[in-house]
Amino acid sequence: KADERAVNGALRAKLREKIELEPEKVWRIRGNSVVEDRTSLMVYGLQETTDCTDQDSIKSLFSHLDEAPVVSKVERLGNSGDQVRPVLVVLSTKEAVRNVLGKSARLKESEVYQNVSIAPDRKADERAVKGAFREKLRAKGDLEPGKVWRRSLKSKIEREDRTGTRESFAY
Repeated sequence: KADERAVNGALRAKLREKIELEPEKVWRIRGNSVVEDRTSLMVYGLQETTDCTDQDSIKSLFSHLDEAPVVSKVERLGNSGDQVRPVLVVLSTKEAVRNVLGKSARLKESEVYQNVSIAPDRKADERAVKGAFREKLRAKGDLEPGKVWRRSLKSKIEREDRTGTRESFAY
């Protein structure tokens, strides 16, 4: 019990330190670490128009998903050019982000938003880890094209063949 209280005290101290250093971010204790609780997401494939602002386009997109979250910030990223630039959207709560992400698969069924996708806003190191994971899955799939590979837990990849046999490996 004493060790547990010491760990909890250390975590609370680290949380206070993070809040003091970066008060604009939302921090929370997850497991045995202090992590940023992000309220932002990325929207890809949303065309830029002169008819309405990005803020209006995002509100229309969210209303299509039957969501009406409070939007704190909308910003196009990158330089304007031939490609459609992604949109960074900051919402008021983590629950709003979770709700929007949960309903984002509906966009593929829409004629208006079928080329639009919504994803969590990830930091560069998180994108690198996810990319390495995808490459590992792709390589596994190339070696055994008749098999389906997918993530089953955070630390392993699982294969299932047509007979229902499963195989796993850690990454």
